[in-house]
Amino acid sequence: MLTGGIVMKISKTLAVLLAVAVLICMTGFTANAATNAASYNVSAITVDGAVNTKAFDGYNVTVLDKTTPAVSVRGRTNDRNVMCFVSAADQEVGAISHSDYNAIIQKNRKVVNLPGGGSYGVPPVDGKSWEDWFADEYNKYRGISAESKEASIDEANKTKAATNAELAEKYRQEVVRLVNKERENVGAPSLYADDKAMEYAQIRAQELATSYSHTRPNGLEKPYNDLDAAINENIAMGQSTPESVIASWMSSPGHRGNILAEDMYAIGVGCYFDGNTIYWSQEFLW
Repeated sequence: MLTGGIVMKISKTLAVLLAVAVLICMTGFTANAATNAASYNVSAITVDGAVNTKAFDGYNVTVLDKTTPAVSVRGRTNDRNVMCFVSAADQEVGAISHSDYNAIIQKNRKVVNLPGGGSYGVPPVDGKSWEDWFADEYNKYRGISAESKEASIDEANKTKAATNAELAEKYRQEVVRLVNKERENVGAPSLYADDKAMEYAQIRAQELATSYSHTRPNGLEKPYNDLDAAINENIAMGQSTPESVIASWMSSPGHRGNILAEDMYAIGVGCYFDGNTIYWSQEFLW
């Protein structure tokens, strides 16, 4: 009986240690979890009686770029032993071993004790994810201000938006070309890109990011006020190129019918980037 009791106590201890280790590694448990558990017992790991503010002291950090702000941290592709600090342009600006990364979490985390037992670790700064916190600490390590980080994010977002807008316009014209190529293959007359239809199609593509439906977000049906014509509409989301979205539409009888219908005379095409997702629309006038 005594031996069995010892084994049981050891097993429980190992189980608790394993659970804590797993939860520490699961960086998805961030400050949001702490907010949701506001009534739980939250305590900060301290060093010499104070919360540790020099996160990288005693650890090896590789500085690849001395001036570019880091905005996040992630595992290096094909090398699970390395965590990389990355810029707003998605470039590596520094690195640290995965073992040191976990040790820093262990040393600096706030521990949230759950009712009934168990716990997990969150960043020492409220409202931060581990990715944000590590980026901020790496920036401090190199003497880079928080303002510089935010400015780099804003600049990257502006550059991406401009690039996406330019690419979307090229994609719209290419879809028109591909539609007319498909129509030519079956002997149907070509469609011209009507200015108002192109404007309306772009509005519809952007609306799809809010409500993916043939009914507009404001509850209204087509057509656009300035289009004095009946309209058939094709929509799509997720395809990354004009070729792939045309292939998708052509594989669907209803969408294919709109593309090849002989009584259509004009077309509008919309293409809208929402993060990593592209929304597409076709407006056919007849």
